[in-house]
Amino acid sequence: MTNIQRTTAAGLLLLALGVSSAAPAHAQCGELSWLEAINQALDANQALVAERQTLDAQQKDIAIARSSMLPDLVFGGLAQVSSDTTFSSSAGVVPERTLQVAGEIKETVYNQSYIDTLGSQKHLFRSQQYTYENTRNQTIAEVGQDYVGVLLAEALMALQDENVALSEGSLELTEAQESSGEVPYSNVLRMRSQLFGAQQQRVAQKGSVLQSRFRFNQVRNRPAEEICSLERLTVEKDGFIFSSNVVVEAISEDRSAALARDYLVDLGLERSPALHSLDAEIKAEQRRMKSGRRWLIPSLDAAAAAASFVKTGGEGSGDTSSGVQDGDLFWQVGLTLGWNVLDGGAFIATMNQSKAEFWSLRSQRSNTAISLEENIRGTAAAAMASFERIGLALLQAQAAEENFALVNEAYLDGASTLLDLIDAQNQLISANTSARQALYQFLSDLLTLEQSIAYYPFLEGDAGSRVHELEAKLQGARLE
Repeated sequence: MTNIQRTTAAGLLLLALGVSSAAPAHAQCGELSWLEAINQALDANQALVAERQTLDAQQKDIAIARSSMLPDLVFGGLAQVSSDTTFSSSAGVVPERTLQVAGEIKETVYNQSYIDTLGSQKHLFRSQQYTYENTRNQTIAEVGQDYVGVLLAEALMALQDENVALSEGSLELTEAQESSGEVPYSNVLRMRSQLFGAQQQRVAQKGSVLQSRFRFNQVRNRPAEEICSLERLTVEKDGFIFSSNVVVEAISEDRSAALARDYLVDLGLERSPALHSLDAEIKAEQRRMKSGRRWLIPSLDAAAAAASFVKTGGEGSGDTSSGVQDGDLFWQVGLTLGWNVLDGGAFIATMNQSKAEFWSLRSQRSNTAISLEENIRGTAAAAMASFERIGLALLQAQAAEENFALVNEAYLDGASTLLDLIDAQNQLISANTSARQALYQFLSDLLTLEQSIAYYPFLEGDAGSRVHELEAKLQGARLE
C-alpha cells in the first residue's frame, strides 16, 4: 500500500468514525485533583441532591409531631340573622341580628402518646440521616472509581500510542531491510499487519477513554465532553494503610494479615451508617412499645375561649335586662382529663405490633453486621492481593523491557527473526498493560474497602493516627 493509499484509508476511517479535524475544542476544566472531583460530586451529584431534599422534607415530620403538643389559637367571626329572638344558656336572649367575633386557645398539657410519638419521630429522622450518609459514601466511592477509571483508560491509551510508535519504527526498519534484500517482502507484510492491529487497538482504547470520561463527568454533573487533567495517584500518597512500610511488611504474614482485617472490621462496624440507621430504628420501636404500655395514663388538655357581640339589631336588641347588647363579652376556661379505659384492643395490638417490629429489626441488625464483617474481610483480602500483584507486575514489565531491548538489538544485527521481534513487542505491551492495571485495580479495590468500612482517609483528619494505631497493633502481636 502506498503512502497515498494509506492516507486515503485513514481519512475514510476517520470519516466513518465521525471524527472531524475541524471539530470545536471540548470544554477544558484544567487540572482537577482527587479531592476536588469528590467535592464537586458531593455538591452537584443529582442523586445526592435529591437525597438531601428528601432529608429536608423528612425533617418536617418532627415539627408535625411536635405541633400536637403546642398551643392552637383560633379566631373567627359570625354574622347571624334569625326570624325571631333566640335564647342562649350562656348569653341569654339573642337578638334577631348579631355580629360577633370569638377566639379560642387550646393546648395539650400532658399526653404520653404525643410525647412518645415525638421521641419516636426523632429516632426515625436520625435513622434517615444515616441512610443519607450511606448514600453519600456510595457517591464518594462512585466518583472515586470513575476517577481511577479515567486514569487507567488514559494510561492504557498512552501504551497503545507507544505500541503504534514501536510498530511504525519496526515497519520502517523492515522496509529498509527489504529494499536492501536482507529480508523477504513477507516480513514487510507481517509488520504492516502488526501495525494495523496496533492501530485498531488504539482506536478501541480511545473509545474507552471517552466512555470513562462521560461516566466521570456524569457523576459530577458536569458537561459530558469536558476534559480534565487529573492528578496522578500513587500508593505512597493514596494507599492508606498500604502507605506504611510497617503494615506492608507485617501483612505479608498470614497471621498479621488476619489481625489487620480484624482491625478494619472493628473500624467498619463502629462507623457503619447502615448499622447506625438500624440502631435508630430500633430505638424508635422501643419508644413505640413504651407508648403501648402507657395506654392507661390519662391525658390533660386546657382550653380558653372568649366571644364578643360587636353589633346587634332587630327585636331583642334593646332588652337590657336579659338580652345581649353591643360589646358584651363572654369567656370560659376549662381543663379536660381524658382516660381511655376501653379502646377495643387497639393499644394492645399496636404494642404487640411494635414488639414484633422491634425483634425483626434486632435480627436484621445482627444479619447486617454479619454480612458487613464478611464484606470487609473480603474487600480487605482483595486489596491485599491486588497490592501484592503490583510488585509482581512491575517485575514482569522490567523483564519484558529488557527482553525487548535484547531482541530488538539482535534483530538489527540480523541475529533474530521478525517473529521474535513481534513476540517481544507484544510481551512488552502486555506486561506494561498488566503493570498499569495492577496499580489502578489496587486503587479501585482500596476504594471498595474504604466504602465498606465507611472511612475515606482523604476526607478524615485522623487517617495518620489510624495507620499508627494499626502499626502498633501489628508490632505488638509480633512481640507476643
